[in-house]
Amino acid sequence: MSFWSVRAVRLVCVVMLVLGMNLVSADAAKLTSEQRKELASIKRNLTKVSLLIRQKKFDEAKTAIDEEEGKFDKLVQEAMIPETDPLSVSTKKLIALRRTFLEKAMGTGGNKPAAGNQGVSFEEQIAPILKEKCVSCHGDQRSSANLKLSTFGDMRKGGRSGLLLVPRNPNASLIVRKLIAPDNQRMPKNGPALDREQIQLIARWIAEGARFDGTKETDPIGASTKEKKMPVKVVMATGDEKVSFMNDIAPWMLDFCMRCHSGANPRSGFSVVTFEDILRGGDTGEVIVPGKPDDSRLWHLVGLQDPIKMPQGQALLKRKNAQDLKTWIAEGAKFDGKDPKGNLRQMVPTDEEKRMAELANMSPAEFAKLRRDTLEPTWKRAINNEPAEMLETDDFIFYGNVGMDRLKQISGWATTQVEDLRKLFNEKQKPFWRGKLAVYVFKDRFGYSEFNQTIEDRRVGNETTWHTKVTPNSLDAYLVLQDVGDEANATSPGLQTNLMAGLTNAAIQRGAGDVPMWASRGLGMLLASKASTSQAYFESLRQQALEAAPKVQRPEALVAEGTFSPSETTAVGFTLVEFLINNGGLPKMAALLKELKSGTTPVNAVTKVYGTNIRALATAYARTLRPGRVPN
Repeated sequence: MSFWSVRAVRLVCVVMLVLGMNLVSADAAKLTSEQRKELASIKRNLTKVSLLIRQKKFDEAKTAIDEEEGKFDKLVQEAMIPETDPLSVSTKKLIALRRTFLEKAMGTGGNKPAAGNQGVSFEEQIAPILKEKCVSCHGDQRSSANLKLSTFGDMRKGGRSGLLLVPRNPNASLIVRKLIAPDNQRMPKNGPALDREQIQLIARWIAEGARFDGTKETDPIGASTKEKKMPVKVVMATGDEKVSFMNDIAPWMLDFCMRCHSGANPRSGFSVVTFEDILRGGDTGEVIVPGKPDDSRLWHLVGLQDPIKMPQGQALLKRKNAQDLKTWIAEGAKFDGKDPKGNLRQMVPTDEEKRMAELANMSPAEFAKLRRDTLEPTWKRAINNEPAEMLETDDFIFYGNVGMDRLKQISGWATTQVEDLRKLFNEKQKPFWRGKLAVYVFKDRFGYSEFNQTIEDRRVGNETTWHTKVTPNSLDAYLVLQDVGDEANATSPGLQTNLMAGLTNAAIQRGAGDVPMWASRGLGMLLASKASTSQAYFESLRQQALEAAPKVQRPEALVAEGTFSPSETTAVGFTLVEFLINNGGLPKMAALLKELKSGTTPVNAVTKVYGTNIRALATAYARTLRPGRVPN
């Protein structure tokens, strides 16, 4: 019997089946779990037919379609499945789509001549080639050479090298020329060449006029050949449920499933981008049967199979997550979000966002407790065998192994300094740092070095004896000091000066935005110098700045990060801030810091606040170091 005779007989059978189904009462039984599994198996097998067709294995494809259609007909007849059943309807549509695809491929694909004026279908024959071979480099996520092939409209526009298509002239069409070019110029780049039959098919499509046979040129290519999304019924939560979709299901589903199940071609046709997508299911039909976990394919994959099949890397998935899924399905798979059609990633906060919200809602006392609770674990990570003592004030929590008397002395210096900082920054809030500022004090170089290596994961030179870290959310807010003693000399300003400079630095670091090290350290050292009884160290800074100045090849480099080493940055910063305050006072320095914190580049910030170009400012600054010594 010929292919067309077989199809005619099948069409008659289908008509008879439909007529018979119309006689079934509205009370026909719903699909059983086994029937759903059989329909899902039929759909899975049908999805594999497309590959056989693209491989020109038409006889195998036809046999496969016939076999699956026979299984479907038998199941419908024996089970008296209602014709309105969504899974039955989608299976029937898939059979029709695969048979249409096969007919067109057999008529135009190379083994048989075209039937009538049917021609090559862009959506069914060209789009699959482009999606497989080209869209990864020329799609929405990446558009090499400014060329996108994700929609026919984009394809028509061409790219940086010009138009791709010259209808009815394959030889003049850039896409054909690129496909047959020598290896170093051929597309796909760094990939195997297209099969000869595929190139011939594209050339033939162009020769026929490069016609678009989809619905909209702005749709993803091949969209018209996909099954239309079936409507889904969303049941809203009442608030009495044990499990919340938005709080208990969506977060882990987005973390573990979004990578494979999103985008234009989600794996197995199953997307988790929206709640409706999840209910709709994938190529094998719905994966969730509200109220029936045991009939839900998603529960089988996540909770019942051993080893668990999904998500990939399931060791990260907690058993509670799986149990929550089962309970949520049993309770009716209800939705407790704002918009079931909306993007879940935009509605479900990440763990980091949740943590930020939790921190934002903490009271000052709660935040201070959080800071206090981190002191001992952090200290023990650095030096576990050295016990420390703690002293707390309104603005600080001091923690160190220098003895309580020394902590009290440091506390007195810090209390005086913080009041000066409140005046400088025109702030009255208490504590000055949210959750208070932790001040770690180590009695020797060993402890300070261990803290840097263990906590900061860095090594520092011997000239560095203090540093600060204050994050925008204030989760970290600390100053770390090595007790260098009180005697000031050319190589050490003494502990009090380091404390004052560090507190100023920590004050500048509060909130969002970064300030260059020269500005933050420079201002700290300058304020400390005003209260110091010994100027030997600060004179040495001026000498270091003079020696570092020749490194500035361009005026812009003077205020750029990375021009100088850390010790040189402190020296240049100290002298440059001194110069700026002498020529504008503290108000202009405060304005400069504000500009820098807002994201203005150092060059633009200095130019805006001081009303001069950077070359003139650099020249004037250099003269203060040594008359006549000017950066090039």
